[in-house]
Amino acid sequence: MKATGIVRRIDELGRVVVPKELRKQLRIDEGDAIEIFTEANGEIVLKKFSPLWGLRTEAEGYVEALEESTDCQALITDKDQVIASSEAVKSMQERMVSNALKKVAIERKSIIAQAEHLQKESYLEWPKDYELRSLVVAPIISPTGDLLGTVLLAATDRELGEFERKVAETAASFLSKQVGID
Repeated sequence: MKATGIVRRIDELGRVVVPKELRKQLRIDEGDAIEIFTEANGEIVLKKFSPLWGLRTEAEGYVEALEESTDCQALITDKDQVIASSEAVKSMQERMVSNALKKVAIERKSIIAQAEHLQKESYLEWPKDYELRSLVVAPIISPTGDLLGTVLLAATDRELGEFERKVAETAASFLSKQVGID
């Protein structure tokens, strides 16, 4: 564990403030859930909570099915990083999402981006030899309206369209129902 040198007091309601600089560094935004762990030696550990991490095994199976059914590379992200990716882009696992991808997700609308747009906006840091031609992004929204992450379908050989958008939206809807948070 790394010491930060930051000391905070607990207030009368049992609250403690996580400094803005630390929240920014750890990509913790207002409204994010924090999971609390305790260690045997009395330490308290706070960790940013991602409900999709609990579905990682299912997400990996889902991206394989998406790849087979659409002939696209498929990825699933939480709000911060890739949690599952199909075989063709396995190196993408745990890569951080860009601010552009976060912005699309926050807008809660699916997009289809073609090559000319993708040259201007990088939604993920793709492998150097990967020439992305088309990308579909569908946000994963919980039943309570919280943003959980995104489903992405990518192609190097063709432009994607409404069919792939609908498939990505269906995958996002399915995943949101699997999370089971209120």
